[in-house]
Amino acid sequence: MHVGLARYDADTIIRSMDQKGVDQSWLLTWEEINPPVQTLHMDLPRHSVLEACTKYPDRFVPFYAPDPATDNLKEQFDQFNTLGIKGCGELKVSNKWEDPAVESYLEIVQKHGLAIIFHMENPRMQYIRNKEGFFQWLLERLMNDKYNGVSRYYITQFAEKTGILKRKIKRNQVYFPGILYDFSSLENRIRQFPGIRFIGHGPDFWNNISSLQRPKHIHQKGSIKAFGIIDRLLEEYDNLYCDISGTSGFNAMNRDHQQSRLFLQKHSSKILYGTDNTSFPLVELLKTMKLEREQLEMILHKNALKVLE
Repeated sequence: MHVGLARYDADTIIRSMDQKGVDQSWLLTWEEINPPVQTLHMDLPRHSVLEACTKYPDRFVPFYAPDPATDNLKEQFDQFNTLGIKGCGELKVSNKWEDPAVESYLEIVQKHGLAIIFHMENPRMQYIRNKEGFFQWLLERLMNDKYNGVSRYYITQFAEKTGILKRKIKRNQVYFPGILYDFSSLENRIRQFPGIRFIGHGPDFWNNISSLQRPKHIHQKGSIKAFGIIDRLLEEYDNLYCDISGTSGFNAMNRDHQQSRLFLQKHSSKILYGTDNTSFPLVELLKTMKLEREQLEMILHKNALKVLE
């Protein structure tokens, strides 16, 4: 969960937890010093997490993930470690895993013995409206996240055949370089830092539950013919975990129930339940999978406790 995301303050989160029967939540920050596309970033600072944990110490577990570009990074981690930070998260910055700054970052995380929750998102062109008005607002929605990317796909295809619309769209687009999306370098880091419990989530992570990717969708849809790279990574590396929170996690579990059940059974000791400030009926969906009781309990809480040991 995040304090401040989707209008959730600490009290709202507690009410949501009580309604869902959740005993504890991890509270995650989101810090990026120079976001490449400002409209895609929302600052979720550490002080909000610490204040919420002070108010509800038995219900919240504090996480903290400064930007790798932060000055005095080691001192920042040292300071918040003494204040009770239990994990590093959410790391959601426009770096690649191969960046030297990320390597230095992970050295500090491993030294402190922290788990790290990271977000993965592919590069793309983002439409930014340059003036107010209904048409600009509508085009911004259609070219970005509306209809799971389908409208963007078809408008772009159409615009390629029409000069005026093509020029207008290109004028208003900026490049978004993605977030920690390179899987080959991720695997290298998982291998390099065995003392870190890596916990993956986000659209690019969960789209790769399948080996097939379609450019039309932000969150991939349809049946899963063969599992993708995250299946192999979870199988091969003891220190890689994943959480099924947010739109991306719920979508991955909901798109093909038969394959999702196999995935959950196979990796039940590596999967963590979460919501990420969403209201998807994830627990209800998990119960329809008819997992063994021990498998369900590991996903709902035991794995979360294990990675914080």
